[in-house]
Amino acid sequence: MIQASGFHHGGQLDRVKQDYPEQLLPWIDLSTGISPFRYPVDINASACFKHLPQGHSDLIAAASCYYGVDHGLPIPGSMWAIQNLPLIRKLCEQNTNDSRPVLLPRMGFNEHVKAWAAWGFNIEYYDDMPSIDQLGRAQSCVVINPNNPTGYHCSKQSLLDAHKLLLSNDAWLIVDEAFIDLTPEYSCVAESVQQGFIVLRSFGKYFGLPGIRLGSIMACDQIIGNVKNLLNEWSINSAAQQIATTAFLDANWQYEVNKNIKTSSVKLLKLLKSLGLKTQGTDFFRTYLTSNAKILNEHLLKLGIYVRLLDDESGIRIGMPNENSDWKRLEVALSSFNEHKPLDLNTH
Repeated sequence: MIQASGFHHGGQLDRVKQDYPEQLLPWIDLSTGISPFRYPVDINASACFKHLPQGHSDLIAAASCYYGVDHGLPIPGSMWAIQNLPLIRKLCEQNTNDSRPVLLPRMGFNEHVKAWAAWGFNIEYYDDMPSIDQLGRAQSCVVINPNNPTGYHCSKQSLLDAHKLLLSNDAWLIVDEAFIDLTPEYSCVAESVQQGFIVLRSFGKYFGLPGIRLGSIMACDQIIGNVKNLLNEWSINSAAQQIATTAFLDANWQYEVNKNIKTSSVKLLKLLKSLGLKTQGTDFFRTYLTSNAKILNEHLLKLGIYVRLLDDESGIRIGMPNENSDWKRLEVALSSFNEHKPLDLNTH
C-alpha cells in the first residue's frame, strides 16, 4: 500500500485507485480541502482556444474588484509563486552571500520547504508565529494564514508587527492566504503594497476549480517587476482568464457559496465532534491529530474515502463532502473504526 512518504499532496486519486483496486464503491475524495461547491463553468471554447491567450486586462480588473486592491498580478497558480519566490528573493538581494535563515512553519504546506531548500537557503522552523528573536535574524519569513493543515489564524496586527521588524533588516514577509477567502478580516492584501510584504492568493480553492491553475501575487513594484520577468506572455490560459473574470465579479454566486461552505463546515465539525474527535482547521477542512492517523487513513481508504494523511503521520486532514450519500459514508466509516479500535482523542 502507499506509504505516507509517497504523498506530497492530496488530490492524487488516480494513484490511490491503483493501490486499492479491490475497492469498488465510488471514491470520495476529501483529500484537498478545496471547496466542493464549484463555480459553474460556461466558456466559449472557440474563442478560448482558437488564438493564443491575450492580455490580462479584464482578469486584472476583475481580480482587483474581488480582492479590493489594484497591485495584484495573475500567476499560473499560487504554487508557481511558492516555487519561484526563492529565486525572486535572490534576484532582489543586494547581499548575494546572505546566510540568514528563512523562517517556515514547522507544520504547513510542504512545498514552501521544498522550494527554499532547493535554492540552498538555510531554514529555521517556528510554531504558530515566529519569535521576535527569529524575526530579527531572518532574511525571509513565510506565514501560511490560515495555516494548512493546523488552521491557525495569525492576527493582522501580529503580521504587521512582524513585517515592521523584518523590513528593518531588509527581510521579506510572505503570507500565503490560500484558504482565507471566508475570513477576509485576517487578509493582508491591502498591506502588501509595502516594501518586502508579499501576499499569495489562490483562485481554485474557494471557487472549487483548482484545475485551471490560477492565483495572484500582491507585492510592491520591485517584486512584481521581477515576477513579470519570469512569466511569459501566455502564462494564464484563455479559459482560465474567461472563467476567473466572470467568477470574480459574480457577487450573487459568492454570497450563496459563502453560506453553503459555512453550513457544510459547521456540519463537518458537528459530525466529528459527535464521534468524539477533537479537531482544528478552517472553513474548508478539519484536521484530526492522533497517533492512530496511519491506521485510520488505511481504514478509510479501504472503504473508498480518500483523506490527507499528514506528512509526519501525526494526523489526517478531512475536506468537506458534498452529496448526502458521501456524508453518510464518512460518518459510517469513522464510526466503524471507533467500534473496532478506540481513537486517541489527544490533540497536539
